[in-house]
Amino acid sequence: METEPKKLITEATPDGEALIREKDRESDYRNKLDKHWKKIVAVISCVYIAYHMYTSRMGMPEIVKHRAIHVGFILILVWLYYPATKKSPKNKPTPLDLGLVVATVIMVGYTYLTRDAFALRGGVALPMDYVMGAIAFVLLLESCRRVVGPQLLILVLVFLLYAWGGSFVPGVLSHRGYSIQRIIYQNYLTTGGIWGQPIGVSATYLIIFIVLGSVLEKSGLGQLFNDLAMAASGRMVGGPAKVAVVSSALVGMISGSAASNVATTGAFTIPLMKRVGYKPYFAGAIEAAASTGGQFMPPIMGSVAFIMAEFIGVPYLTIAAAAVIPALLYFAGVFFQIDLRARRMGLKGLDDSDIPDAWDTVKKYGHMIIPMFVLVYLLYIGRTPLYAAFYTVVYTVALSWVRKETRIGLKELVTVCVASARSSLAIGVAMANAGFVVAVLSMTGIGIILADNIVALSGGNLMVALILCMVVSIILGMGLPTTACYVISSSIAVPILRQMGVPVFQAHFFVLYFACLSTITPPVALAAYVGAGMAGADTNQVGWTAFKLALAGFIVPFFFIYSPAMLLIGSSNGIAWAAITGLIGTGLLAVTVEGFLFIDLPIWLRALFMGAAINLMAPGTFSDAIGAGLAVVALLCVYLLRQRHQKALVV
Repeated sequence: METEPKKLITEATPDGEALIREKDRESDYRNKLDKHWKKIVAVISCVYIAYHMYTSRMGMPEIVKHRAIHVGFILILVWLYYPATKKSPKNKPTPLDLGLVVATVIMVGYTYLTRDAFALRGGVALPMDYVMGAIAFVLLLESCRRVVGPQLLILVLVFLLYAWGGSFVPGVLSHRGYSIQRIIYQNYLTTGGIWGQPIGVSATYLIIFIVLGSVLEKSGLGQLFNDLAMAASGRMVGGPAKVAVVSSALVGMISGSAASNVATTGAFTIPLMKRVGYKPYFAGAIEAAASTGGQFMPPIMGSVAFIMAEFIGVPYLTIAAAAVIPALLYFAGVFFQIDLRARRMGLKGLDDSDIPDAWDTVKKYGHMIIPMFVLVYLLYIGRTPLYAAFYTVVYTVALSWVRKETRIGLKELVTVCVASARSSLAIGVAMANAGFVVAVLSMTGIGIILADNIVALSGGNLMVALILCMVVSIILGMGLPTTACYVISSSIAVPILRQMGVPVFQAHFFVLYFACLSTITPPVALAAYVGAGMAGADTNQVGWTAFKLALAGFIVPFFFIYSPAMLLIGSSNGIAWAAITGLIGTGLLAVTVEGFLFIDLPIWLRALFMGAAINLMAPGTFSDAIGAGLAVVALLCVYLLRQRHQKALVV
C-alpha cells in the first residue's frame, strides 16, 4: 500500500539534498567526512550537547563564560564542517581550518579564564583583551561568511564601519565615531555585543529545543505527522497539496527552517502534486508557503518564539498561545486557495493505493505524540522552558523504548547529538553576529534616529509606519535565517512602532511574521528557491505564486495592531468573533486571489470580494457589517452569473 510514495521519496530526496546545499549556505557542509574526522566531530558534538543538557538542569557558569563556551563549540564545529571555499576538500578540514580551531580554543579559553579578573579590575581592559577581541571579531565574521552567507556579513560590516566612521556620514545619521578599541571593548568585553542577549538565547533556550526537535524527529514523530496528513487529506480534491499544507505545518514547527522543511516534506509532496495535475510552479509554491508557515506554528514555532519571550519578558507559553489564531488563518488561506485551484482544474484526490494505513502508523508511532502534551503541560503549570524542554527530552527517549520502530538507543542518541549540534551552527553564528548590530545600534543611537525619521516620514500615520516597518523587516530578512532577521528587525522596527503607540507585544509579533515571511518574498526567497528547484520550475514564478498563497500572512499582522483579539488579548467573545470573521475574510481573500468560485470571476467581482475580505478581517463591528454586506452582494452576483452561464450552456 505504501510502495508508490516510498518510491517517490527515494527518487526525489537526493535532488532535494542537492538543491538545499546549492541554495542554502547553512546546508552546504562537509557531509562525507573521512571516518576518523567523522568520529572526532561526533565526539565534539556529543560533549557539546551533553554540556548544555547538564547546565540546563544543574546550573550555568557566569553568563559570559557560558556563552563563550557555547560559541567555542559552535566555531570549532564550523571549521570542521564548513569549507573555506568551493575548492576546499569536502572530506576533511584543511590546515587553515585546524588553525582556526586552535585560535578558537585560545580565544574562548582566554575569555573564560580572565573574566573574573576583568570584573575585579572594574572593567579596565588590558592590551591582550583587545587582541583577543580582535581575534573574536575575525573568527565570527569568517564563520558568518561560511555558514550564513554574504547578506548578514555585509550588514554587520556596514554597521561596524558606521560605528567607526560615523563622523564622515552627512546629515542626521552622523555621529562622533568610535575608536577601534572602543568598538572591540563594547562588543567583546561587555554583555552588549557578541556575548549579549541574542547569543544568550541561543546558548540558553534554542540549543535545548533544537535537541528536543531532533529527538522528536528521530522517534518517528515526523513520520506520524506525514502519514496522518496523508490519511486525513490525501483523498480530498487536490489531495497532495492539502497533505503538503498539513504535513509542513506539523513538521515545520519542530524543524525551525523553512528551506529544510521544503526539502524534507517537499521530497514527498511535490512529486505527488505534479502527478495529480498541479503545474510544477504551483506545486513548488505550495510547499514553500506551507513550510514557511511552520515557523510560526505553535507550540514550538521553530525557534524565534523563545527569542521573543526573552526580549519582551513574557512567558513562552503566552506567545505560543497568542500565535494560534494567526497561524490557523495563515494555513487556512493557503488551504482555501489550493482547494479553489483544484476545483477549477478538476483535480481529484489520491488513489487508495497511495494512502498509508493510518491505523498502522498510529500503532507504530502514535505514542510519540505524548511528549508534545508533556511539554505544553509543563509550560502550562509554570515550569521554565529549560525545565520543560529538558524533561520532555528525557521522557521522549524513555517513551521511545515502548516500540522497536521508535526506539532511541545509544547509536541513535549519538545521531541526535550530531544532528542537533549541526542544526545549531547557523543559528548560533547568526545570533553572535547579530550581537554586532545590536551593539552598534546601542553605541550610536542610530536605532532612535531611524525611528524618529520613519515616524516623521509617516507623517504620524500608523498605517504608513507599519508598511515601512514591514518593508524594513522583509529587506533585512532576505537570505538571512529567520532568527537573525527577527533580532535585527526588532531592534530597528519595534522602537518605531513603540514610538507610534503600539504595545510591545503586538509590535514584536508584527516583526516576527515578516521576518518569517521574508523566506518567500521575492526577489530573494530562499524557501521558494528550494521549492522551485525540486519542482523543476521557474524560480520567480514559484516565488510570486508562494507570495500570493501566503497573502493572508501579509495582511493579518496589520490587524494584530488594530485588533489584539487575534492575539488572545481581550474578552473571550471578542476573541471568538475575531477568529470567525478573520476565517471568513481569509476564505474570501482566497477567492479574490484565485478569481474562482464555481465560475471564473471578472475583475470587478474579485474587487468586491477583496473589499469584503479586508473589512471582515479588520477589527470593529462597523467594518464587519460592511464586509458582510459586500460578501452577500458578491455571492449573489456569483449566483446570478452562474445561472446565466448555465443557461448559455443549455442554449
